[in-house]
Amino acid sequence: MSGMSPLGLLLLAHLLYDFHWQGPFISEMKGKNAFLLAVHAWTWAGLMCAVLIYSGARFLEWYPYWLGLTHLAIDAWKCQQKRLEPLGMALYIDQALHLVTLVVVVL
Repeated sequence: MSGMSPLGLLLLAHLLYDFHWQGPFISEMKGKNAFLLAVHAWTWAGLMCAVLIYSGARFLEWYPYWLGLTHLAIDAWKCQQKRLEPLGMALYIDQALHLVTLVVVVL
């Protein structure tokens, strides 16, 4: 196990996956293709669940659904905002909401 807290590990994994590992194709296309958006959200949720288990944090059966569905909804909202105007505040709101979803599973 790592010396980092479960929340610290989740934040690190979130930042790596949501910005770096998803790549430019998914980043651009998830707003245009619902399947790619769903794949992104559910693979992100899978990684977050793996991190929770690895960290030794409590893991409840509803966590994958909570993480996947909230990520899907938040990113769908952000993609809609991106079509209306350049990201601006939507990116900060998106990331704040993702943080809230992660805090819920470690409380």
